[in-house]
Amino acid sequence: MKKNMLFSLLLVITISSAGMAQSGSTAFSNGDNLLNAGLGFGSPFFGAGYTTSLPVNPIVSFEHGVTDAISVGGTLSFASSKYKYNLVGANYTFKENAIYVGARGSYHFNQLLELNNNIDLYGGASLGYVIVSVSDNQGYSGSAASAAGFGLFGGIRYYFQQNIGVYGELGYQSLSVINAGITFKF
Repeated sequence: MKKNMLFSLLLVITISSAGMAQSGSTAFSNGDNLLNAGLGFGSPFFGAGYTTSLPVNPIVSFEHGVTDAISVGGTLSFASSKYKYNLVGANYTFKENAIYVGARGSYHFNQLLELNNNIDLYGGASLGYVIVSVSDNQGYSGSAASAAGFGLFGGIRYYFQQNIGVYGELGYQSLSVINAGITFKF
């Protein structure tokens, strides 16, 4: 009886593994949903003299594969900075927060370059809106300089499991220059 149970368990695991290997034969394909959660570094949004309130910018993005090479979706990120002006008898602090909400699209080079099934190499663009709010230590609080935002980026995902991996992106994306984090495929 124990041998039959053990044999049945091994058979189920083998069949399941074979099915998973076939269904996840490429790192990206039509119908895939990709969810990225990460951190952005190197914000080009704030000028000289500013210090970041957060050392990194949280970012979340989602994409859906509309073909075996093209995905479309959305992105949301946040950045915050502070500017301090100190003179004898006068201290002024100015804080600025920015939220980027946008659409994004990517072209995946996997089939074109015949890449390893664990690697997803892509490039893309984003277009959205940057919502900016400001406040200072003198009591002012409001919105200012909100405007259209855009981005061009190149990225790579490495799947260490069929549906879980890590990603990195380089390029101008409104609130950061480098993004890195974890990615989920479902």
